[in-house]
Amino acid sequence: MTLICCVWGGQQVAMKSIQHSISLTMQIGIRSGIAAILILLFFNKKEKILYHLTDKKLLLAALTVGLLFSLEFFLVSAAISRTETSHVSLYLYTAPVFTAVGLHFLLPQEKLNKYQWVGIGVALIGIALAVRMGLSSEKDWSFSGDLCAVAAGFAWGLSSIIIRCSILSTAPAACTLFYQLAVTSITLCGYALFFEDYRLVPDGTVVINLLCQTVVVSFISYLVWFNLLRKYQVASLSSFILMTPVMGIIAGHIVLGEILTPGFISGAVLLLTGLLLTILFARHAGKDQI
Repeated sequence: MTLICCVWGGQQVAMKSIQHSISLTMQIGIRSGIAAILILLFFNKKEKILYHLTDKKLLLAALTVGLLFSLEFFLVSAAISRTETSHVSLYLYTAPVFTAVGLHFLLPQEKLNKYQWVGIGVALIGIALAVRMGLSSEKDWSFSGDLCAVAAGFAWGLSSIIIRCSILSTAPAACTLFYQLAVTSITLCGYALFFEDYRLVPDGTVVINLLCQTVVVSFISYLVWFNLLRKYQVASLSSFILMTPVMGIIAGHIVLGEILTPGFISGAVLLLTGLLLTILFARHAGKDQI
């Protein structure tokens, strides 16, 4: 879990470091497409990924989740180009807040208790404080970038709600991941080709970076995560996953030299504390899975 959090926390830094050679949306589109092909090659025979698409209800749910996954990463790319990667790493993990609140109103067994509502309240205060006080006078900063990152967290949370409440909840994990990656690849590559100032400078650094993003982030780390979910308590893993934004903040500071203001750090601590409270006081063992 520590290695996974390091990988996930550093991916925004990896993306930003080569954005001068290849656009952010194209990066995500390429890595998602290659990862989808790898999943299809390794798991189609066992999980019957393509066969499941003959189910119209599942296909509709898969397309919906895939489009939300695309929207999430489109917003992530917009956020990275406008604000600090440390901000993106933190605000993206507001997703559990949106998931928990949404499921509270949709599923009777997912009702939040009073302690979890306190945790969500603390997390929301942390978000407001971090966004309001995250302004750095030493580097360019954009309020719109922070909002894009929070919106990406909302899109992630919404896709988790759909997975939990639809037929996808019974589909194999490899199937759901394939649908998300495939739709994201088609959507974002198409957007980059037709609507962006398309650029690609395929030097050694770009190729190695993209290979790491594809094989390590989009393929291996997600499959390891799904396997860990089968063997260990979800609550424990979800507590561990809160290390990810911390790793992202540290990576942005060390690698990119991003400035961490006291206000942003205070907001980050409140946000992560609120998320931890929401997870620890969950009544049901899979409630906090996202």
